[in-house]
Amino acid sequence: MDNDNMDAEFKKAHHFIRTYLGKDQIYTDEEIQEQEKANRFDYKFIPDLDFREYLEHVSLENHRSNDFMAAYPVIVKDDQHFLHFKNQQHPFSVLWEYQNLLYQVNFNINKCSQPFDHFFEKNYFHLTGVMDSKNSSILILPYFNEIRYYKEFSVFCASMFPDNEEDSDNFIKKLFYFDTKGRFIKEEKGHIPNRIPGIAFNEKENVFTEISLQFAEKIHSHTVYIIEQERRFSLVNHQNEFLIDGFYEKIFVNDTLDSALSQSENNICLHFFADKTKVKITEGQMADQKNSWVRFFDGHKKWGILNHHGIETTPEYDYLDWTYDSTKLKAFKGDFSWTFSDEFNENISPRIIGDNEDLYTSAGLELGKGKWGIINLKSEIIVPFEYEWIEELNPELYLANKNGKVYKFDLYNEYSDWKRPEEYPDEHAVAGGEWYLLDLHGNIVKEISLKEVKQLYDSESTKDLDEFKENCGVLAYKF
Repeated sequence: MDNDNMDAEFKKAHHFIRTYLGKDQIYTDEEIQEQEKANRFDYKFIPDLDFREYLEHVSLENHRSNDFMAAYPVIVKDDQHFLHFKNQQHPFSVLWEYQNLLYQVNFNINKCSQPFDHFFEKNYFHLTGVMDSKNSSILILPYFNEIRYYKEFSVFCASMFPDNEEDSDNFIKKLFYFDTKGRFIKEEKGHIPNRIPGIAFNEKENVFTEISLQFAEKIHSHTVYIIEQERRFSLVNHQNEFLIDGFYEKIFVNDTLDSALSQSENNICLHFFADKTKVKITEGQMADQKNSWVRFFDGHKKWGILNHHGIETTPEYDYLDWTYDSTKLKAFKGDFSWTFSDEFNENISPRIIGDNEDLYTSAGLELGKGKWGIINLKSEIIVPFEYEWIEELNPELYLANKNGKVYKFDLYNEYSDWKRPEEYPDEHAVAGGEWYLLDLHGNIVKEISLKEVKQLYDSESTKDLDEFKENCGVLAYKF
């Protein structure tokens, strides 16, 4: 019985039974709470360093210099990692990479010298820290049950279990923020953030910004967010203060984060954050953004480019598309309309599907008569408007087609969701005609066969191939 009397759970059960029977309580609420507190694991982990001493030792307030780095040495023996601390070696496992050789690491708490209660022992078998692989050191010591990294905000948020029953019942944890140098910034209570942390850290100025934003549609920086309301959008800062007036159909924020373009109905306006002024630029519809450039078309369906001062490229083209080089555009002059094509459905689609019984195409549409060329943002012609199709082979060469036909369609798998509604197909094919390699000045390097075209793509190994493919213009199937 003496051993049971030392257990807080026994005391609470005894307390409940005597209350139910209408008898006086033997143990006070204060006594039970003290017993629970005494049995709770206090996070005094392997290094035998008091947690509060640790936070003080690495706090941002005490280490404003950019030269500081919270580094606790790591050694590797036979592929096993050890934290070397106070002449002792503590093994740990390396998990996934957060970013830039910063890894989550786990320490087995069953090797702790400090006591922890039976609930903790049964349910939690490790604590988490952060390792800096570049410097072979532990950046954040393993006092925590979870650590998340927020790339856009340059902070880690580490969580601990609550130290009182009320917070535990509400799933509220103790949260601790660290920067990428392992410096402790701030402590608070709450739920570990999903997309937006409670603070953001400015690494250049060694200052942090507190964030009180509950939800954002898109994050531009730790001080600029797009929010959504009934399918319309506005801009706020980290304190939920509006940077522009009202809500709009579309918003594109300048890369310098000091202005934005908005569209409402057919009006395109420029907003300046500093004085909250609003200037109408033109009438039309905005399409999308690349860097600080925005594609748009006017009331005559002519395409141009906006910057965050006004019109950059006059809308005089029947279509514009981006290229890998953000200063150049793929432009079309002619009938940019798409009509149903029996030729595609009967002859091209079966060649795309091949022997794959699970693959399907939508109905094909053929592009109207016109020519493609390449221009710069000043509308100067780089590649003359002489081609039925142009795309980028790599950052140094264009691939162009004369006298071929251009189709667009959608491609999907029987077991996948339809990618887009059929009226917005996003795949292209070019059939027939002659193929040419062009340099970046529009000069013909040589005429090549379709077989050579396919060999070029198969052998292409651009240095930054993934980045190129992500940022280049539209590519097409070729027949």
